[in-house]
Amino acid sequence: MRMLSEKINMIKSAKLKDNIVKVIQLSDTHLFADDDADIFGAKSNIKFKEVVEKILDEDSHDADIIFLTGDVSQDETDQSYQKVIDIFSKLTIPVYWIPGNHDNFERMKVVFKDAKNFFQARHLTLPGWNLIFLNTKDGYLPDSELALLKNTIATLAGDANIAIVMHHHPAEVGTPLVDHYILQNRNEFWDIITGTQVKLIICGHVHGDYKFKYRDVMIESTPATCLQWQQGTKDLKIDSKIGFKIYYFTPADYTAIAKLW
Repeated sequence: MRMLSEKINMIKSAKLKDNIVKVIQLSDTHLFADDDADIFGAKSNIKFKEVVEKILDEDSHDADIIFLTGDVSQDETDQSYQKVIDIFSKLTIPVYWIPGNHDNFERMKVVFKDAKNFFQARHLTLPGWNLIFLNTKDGYLPDSELALLKNTIATLAGDANIAIVMHHHPAEVGTPLVDHYILQNRNEFWDIITGTQVKLIICGHVHGDYKFKYRDVMIESTPATCLQWQQGTKDLKIDSKIGFKIYYFTPADYTAIAKLW
């Protein structure tokens, strides 16, 4: 954890002059041990490499953090998680990761444990913001995660905004295909955060760029790196675009921009 705290301090020090922290969110990579394997016709390993190359070319020079928000693997193999480490090898940005429902959480922890710049963080402090990372691997928040959320919010002092980073979306995005797989115990989740300093929820899972307000909280999701589900669809309809999302945090607010091509 020493390296983690040092990096956080570096972020704070480096950004105090302009008060901006740049975060890149990557999600739903659905990687395989075999580069030729595909998900619904998309070779997800190749697509992920393309996304990272674009980040290297255009966005990594001033980015501070990467959020890897679940469904990293499709086949749950150690090799698929090693692919992430290998593909990220040219990046020096710290990666904060959480699992998704397609991940083997135990193997994910083992493979990422000693990887340079990979952190399974639960709480991260930025100027003006506290970020809480939650595990919704099984489609819901177990009692331990609900307790962590409640206790962390209770212990955070001051007027700083709170952002929650999790895989599953806790409110419908308007696409029935993915809303069928919404966070199962979302009512318990909202009971905890309503009326608190939570201002933003960042999630993956939905394979699409969504941005909307629900109960006075902004919800943001990122395009997947492998493929998107057509927005509004009830059936399995694919949009072959790939992408990611960029967040710019200031002490008082944030902005988000999706990159999709």
